[in-house]
Amino acid sequence: MADLRGKVAVVTGASRGIGKRIALTLARSGADIVVAARTADAGQSRSPGTLNETAAEIRALGAQALTVRADLTNRDDVRRLYGSALEHFGRVDILVNNAAYLGQGMFESFLDIPVDSWDKHLGVDLIATVISIQMTLPQMMERKSGVIINVTSSTAVRDDNPLPAGKGGVGCVYPTLKAALNRFCAALGKETAAYNIPVVALDPGGVMTERVMLATPGKRDELGHASVWVSMVVPAQAAHYICICANPMEYNGKVVVAEQLVRAKKLLSDSQIRPKFD
Repeated sequence: MADLRGKVAVVTGASRGIGKRIALTLARSGADIVVAARTADAGQSRSPGTLNETAAEIRALGAQALTVRADLTNRDDVRRLYGSALEHFGRVDILVNNAAYLGQGMFESFLDIPVDSWDKHLGVDLIATVISIQMTLPQMMERKSGVIINVTSSTAVRDDNPLPAGKGGVGCVYPTLKAALNRFCAALGKETAAYNIPVVALDPGGVMTERVMLATPGKRDELGHASVWVSMVVPAQAAHYICICANPMEYNGKVVVAEQLVRAKKLLSDSQIRPKFD
C-alpha cells in the first residue's frame, strides 16, 4: 500500500461498518486516525463494535488513534470533534464523513415521520459534514493539500426497491438529503479545485455491514438477495485509492461508485467484492 505516514484522517461512524473498515485501511497505510461515533464502549449499542475496539486495532497497525465520542445530531459535539482533532494532531489531511442517522425516518412513510426526525437526519447527513469542512478546510487550503470524502448513497439518484416506505422501502428523508449531499460536493468542488483539494461523493453500494448481517433472513429478503451485497472492503479500498492515487482531482465534485472504481482499478478480486454471505 502507498504511504500515508504523516497524514491525519478523521473518520465518522467508525465504531463499526464502512467507517471502521475505511479507518483501518487508511491506518494500514500509515495514517493517524481520529475515530468518531456514539458507541465508545460495549453495551452502548445493540450492534457489535465500539470506538475503543477500532482504536485498539489501529494502534496494533502502528498508527496513532484518537477516539472522540460524538453525537452528530448535536452541533456542539460536531465542533468539539474537529476542534479535538486539530488540537491533538495540529492538522487534518483526510476527511471521511461517513456517519448517517439511522433512526426514525429511514423506512417510515412520509406522514409517520415527525419534523424532529427530519432535523436529526439533516443534522447528521448534511450539517455535520458542512461543519467538518468549515473547520478543517482552511488549514488544507494553506497547504494546498487534502482529500474530502462524503459517503453518499445510490438512493440519491435511483430506488431499485419496488416497495413503498412503510412497507419495506426506504423513506423519503434519506434519499432527499443524500441528493443534496451530491450537489453540495459538486458545488464545493468548484471552490476547492484551485487548492488541489478534491471533494468526492463516495457511493458505497449495498454493503453487508454488521447491521445487515444481524438482520433476520426475512428482513434481508426485503432488502434484496444476499448475493447483491458487496463486502465492507469495497468502499474502504475505494476511499483509500482516492487518497493515494496520482491524481485524486480526477474525482473532484463527482459521485464515485465504489464497486465500479475497485473493478476498474483491479483493487479487489470478484470473490473479495462479492463474497458468499451466510
